Amino acid sequence: MAPPLALHDPQRPLRGRDALIEQLESALSVPGSPRMQVLCGMGGSGKTSIALELVHRRLGRAQQVWWIDARQSTTLEAGLRAVARQAGAPDEQLRAGDAADVLWRYLARYERPWLLVVDNADEPALLDGAGKLSEGTGWIRLPTNGAGSVLVTTRDSTPHTWGSACTLHPVHPLIGDDDADAAQILHDHAGTMAGPPDDARRLARRLGGLPLALRLAGTYLADANTVPAAYREPGTPVDFRSYQAALDRGLEHVDQGNVIAQTWAMSVKLLDQRGLPLARPLLRLIATFADAPLPYTLLLTPETLTSAGELAHLDGPDMWRLLTALAGLGLVDLSTATGSDALPTLRVHPLVRDASLDQAALRTAVTALHSAAFAGDTGIPEEPDYWDHWRLLQPHALDLFHRATATELPNQTVHSAGRAADLAARYLLVRGLFDQARSEFEAVLAHVRVSLGDTHPDTLTTRHNLASVLHEQGELEQARSEFEAILAHERVSLGDTHPSTLTVRHELARVLHDQGESEQARSEFEAILAHWRVSLGDTHPSTLATRHELARVLRDRGELGQARSELEAVLAHWRVSLGDTHPSTLTTRHNLARVLHGQGDSEQARSEFEAILAHRRVSLGDTHPDTLATRHNLARVLHGQGDSEQARSEFEAILAHRRVSLGDTHPDTLTTRHELARVLWDRGELGQARSELEAILAHRRVSLGDTHPDTLTTRHELGELQQPRVVD
Repeated sequence: MAPPLALHDPQRPLRGRDALIEQLESALSVPGSPRMQVLCGMGGSGKTSIALELVHRRLGRAQQVWWIDARQSTTLEAGLRAVARQAGAPDEQLRAGDAADVLWRYLARYERPWLLVVDNADEPALLDGAGKLSEGTGWIRLPTNGAGSVLVTTRDSTPHTWGSACTLHPVHPLIGDDDADAAQILHDHAGTMAGPPDDARRLARRLGGLPLALRLAGTYLADANTVPAAYREPGTPVDFRSYQAALDRGLEHVDQGNVIAQTWAMSVKLLDQRGLPLARPLLRLIATFADAPLPYTLLLTPETLTSAGELAHLDGPDMWRLLTALAGLGLVDLSTATGSDALPTLRVHPLVRDASLDQAALRTAVTALHSAAFAGDTGIPEEPDYWDHWRLLQPHALDLFHRATATELPNQTVHSAGRAADLAARYLLVRGLFDQARSEFEAVLAHVRVSLGDTHPDTLTTRHNLASVLHEQGELEQARSEFEAILAHERVSLGDTHPSTLTVRHELARVLHDQGESEQARSEFEAILAHWRVSLGDTHPSTLATRHELARVLRDRGELGQARSELEAVLAHWRVSLGDTHPSTLTTRHNLARVLHGQGDSEQARSEFEAILAHRRVSLGDTHPDTLATRHNLARVLHGQGDSEQARSEFEAILAHRRVSLGDTHPDTLTTRHELARVLWDRGELGQARSELEAILAHRRVSLGDTHPDTLTTRHELGELQQPRVVD
C-alpha cells in the first residue's frame, strides 16, 4: 500500500511531463472537477513515473496516499481491503458484505485529503469486483466527497472500459518538435561520457522517445563504460552512436535482458487471455510493414489477407475487434480519417515494431500489399483521386520490395513486390520527386532484368518508366536511347501499331521535340494520331494526349493559330471528361495560355496562368515541377507587361528551386536562367546579363547542339546584347 518511493530518483527528475503534471494536479484538486483520472499509454511510456511524481508532491503536503498494484487480483483485493481498514472499516463489515461497497462508504467519511493510486490496471476486468467498473459499482469508483481523488495507470485506453466518471490522459512518447527531454533522459542514465547532445537526440528518436527504452539504453551504456576497455567484449556499444548502430543491426544486440520484448509480450498475453489469440500474428504482420502510417482499410482486409494463414479467416468485424484491442493496450495507434476522402491509418511504436518483427510474415505482407496495390478501388498513381492512397502505400511498397530482394522468398513473391514497387515509383514520378523515382525504378529494373530477362513485358514497363524519369531530369540523350531500344523490341513482338508500341513512339516523339527535332517529332505525332483516331476515336485519352503534343510542336514551330485551335478542342474534351482542374486539363490550359501569350494576348494569358497556378499550388505544392513551370511562364508575362521587378523576384525564386531539384544545367533551369538574364538586360545590368547568357550558351551548345532552337535563341539574345544600347 505504501508508494514505491525508491523508484522516485531526485537525481534523475521526470522529463517532458510538466504540462501533463499540471493538468493532473488541477484535475485532482479543483472542486467540482472529475476526480477519477486515468493515465493510459503503452507499456514503458512512463505512466508509473508520472504517478510517483504526483505522489511525491502530495506527500509533501501531508496528504494520505495509498498505492495499489493491480496486476494480480489477489494483491489488488488485499490492498483495497487494507485501504478500507485504514479508512475505519471494521473487519466484520468487510467479511459480511460487498467489500467494495464498504470501502467506498468509509472513504466517503474520510476527512483527511487522500489520493488512491491504482497502478498497472492493464486488465480492467479485475477492477469490476462483484459489480461493474464502467457503471460505478466496481472496486474503483468516483469519490463522493471533496477530500479524495483516484489516479489509475493502465495500458487500456478504451473509453467505454472506464465509463463516464473517468477522464483519460494519454501518455505519449517524448518525441515531437523538440526531443531535448528524451535526449536528456539518456544523459541522465548514461552520463556525459556517452556522447554529445546531437548523438543523444538521434538515438532518442531511434528509440521512439519511449522512457523505458531511454532508461534501458542509458543504463546499458553507463554499465558498459564501467568495464575497462581491455575487458570488454569486442563490439560492445559504449556511446550513443555505437548503441544506435547496434540497435539498427538488431534489437537483441543490446537488449540483453529482453525487458523491452517482455513489456509487449505481457500485453499480447493479455489479449490471449481475453480470447483474442489472433492479435499476436496480426501485430507481427503489422510490424512487418514499413515504419510509416499504415492505411489499414487498404492493406488489412479480408480481400488482401486471403493467403494470410490463420488471419485469412477474419472478416471485417473480426479485424476491427483485433485492431481496437491492440490500440486499447497501446501496441498500435489508430488515427481516424480527417476528411471525406482521407484514409484512416495506424502506427506502431518503433520498439514495438522491433520487438514484434517476424520475417516469416514478410511473404504475407508482400501478398497483401500486392493485392491492395492492384485492387480497383486503389486506383492508379497518375490519377489525383487516388494520390492519398498512393501517398500512404508508397513507403510500404518500396520497403517491402527492398527487404524481399534481400531475403530468400519464392520468386513469385519477390516479383509481386517488384510490381507494387514499380507503381509506388510511378507515384513519386507524378509528384515530381524525380531523383527518388529514378532510384527506385533502377532498383526494380536491376532485379527484373536478372529474374525475367531484358525483354519481358514487366522489364520493358520498368525501362519505359525509367526513361520517362530520365526525360523529366533533362537526360534527353539517355532517355531517347532507352525509348528507341524499347521500341525496337515492341515493334518486333507486337507490331508497329499495337497500343504499347504507339505509347512508346509517343514518348520518343516527345523527347525528339525537346531535342529540337521538331520536324521528325511532328511527323511521328501525326502518324501516331492517325492510328489512334482509327482504333480509339478522336476523343479517347490517348488520342487527346497525342493531339496535345502535336499542338505543342505546332506552337514551337510558330504555327500559333493551328496550335490554338487544336488546344482549344482538346481542352473542351478534357473539361467535359475530367473537369477543369484535373492535371491533364491544367496542362492543356497552361499550353494554351502560352499560345495566347505568343499571339500577344498577355492579359488573357496572365489571367489563365494565375488561375492554373492557384490550382497547382493547392494540389501539387509551390515547388512541384509543374507549378514551377506555370510560375515561370507567368513571370514571362509579367516581364512583357513591364513589371520587371516582380518578374525578377519570381525568376530568382524559381531558379533557386530548380537548381536544387534539377541541377544547374537542366534544360528547365537553363530556361529560367535565360529569362532572368533578359530581365537583367532590360534593367540595364548588361554585364551580369551577358555573363549569364554566355554560360547558358556554352551548356546548350554541348547538350543540344549549335542549331537547336533554344541554343539559337540564346545566341540571338547574346548577339543583341553586343549591340550598342540606345537610351532615349
